[in-house]
Amino acid sequence: MSSTIARSFITAHRLRTASRVGAAVLGGYGFAWGVVALTTCLLFAAGLGFHDAEFLGALTGLLAYLVVFLWAIAARRLAVVWAVLAGSGALMTGAASLLQSLLA
Repeated sequence: MSSTIARSFITAHRLRTASRVGAAVLGGYGFAWGVVALTTCLLFAAGLGFHDAEFLGALTGLLAYLVVFLWAIAARRLAVVWAVLAGSGALMTGAASLLQSLLA
């Protein structure tokens, strides 16, 4: 009976680790995508040239990905990490899409 309990703990630990890595990689990518899209749109709307805005947006997204990746690994509550990354990434991407449609 104790080996069954030990296996279930090991399986649960592996699933939590896989979920944390998934949050860091995939959730971080979605968040960074939102940062790039929103930053690029805001900078272009502010009058910066498109290619300059695109470069600064990509640079900002790279830095955001690094910070969010490290936070996802170090955070205590995994559900909060998933909620923040997925929710804010979707909101930023939606806001950038709306702003882009207003600029066109």
